Amino acid sequence: MMMSMNTRWRTSLVRFFLAGGLLVTSLPAAFAANSVQLLEQWLQQTRGGSAQFTQTVSNPKGPAQAPATGQFAFERPDRFRWDYTKPYGQVIVSDGKQLWTYDHDLDQVTITPVTQAFKGTPAAIFAGTDLTRLFTLQAQADAGGLQWVQATPKAKDSNFDWIRIGLRSTAQGPEVAELQLRDAFGQISTMRFTAIKYNPTFGPDSFRFTPPKGASVISQP
Repeated sequence: MMMSMNTRWRTSLVRFFLAGGLLVTSLPAAFAANSVQLLEQWLQQTRGGSAQFTQTVSNPKGPAQAPATGQFAFERPDRFRWDYTKPYGQVIVSDGKQLWTYDHDLDQVTITPVTQAFKGTPAAIFAGTDLTRLFTLQAQADAGGLQWVQATPKAKDSNFDWIRIGLRSTAQGPEVAELQLRDAFGQISTMRFTAIKYNPTFGPDSFRFTPPKGASVISQP
């Protein structure tokens, strides 16, 4: 039973990124432009970034899950790294060509082509993809000191309903402080970012991954 719960939790970590309580309301045009334009400004000004994160999952039909924590870094257009440290170790790395997912407990590495991993997923937000081509963007009411934009996938076969992006204005420019995602099962994942740094300089090995010796490796087309 414990292994089954652990496996579901590890799956939810990947689902949040790859997806693989506010309602949409009719808002004044000036309000809508403000939050959506803030997101567009962030997309234009941000080449990369790093942060610490805390992820929680709300599932009204299931037991409460412990929060996940770790570090995140990305560099456009297609390089990123998620290091989950608690409650289970997991590393998700894109080197621009392949997506590497390593599960510490299972000692297993899964490799997926980046083009397939990014297609129509929340990863597009950090990849710098043209969001309006993939998502319908709608402003949401301000909440928690953040301005919100909801991105609804245009693809009918998407496995998530929407992702909400919480932004704040800073002296350095806009920053993404929180993401919320509701999957096709009604489960809502929330990721909050702290210690945010934008446009840092990354080392040559920041987005490289070498499978640990002895780990099983699974390649997906």
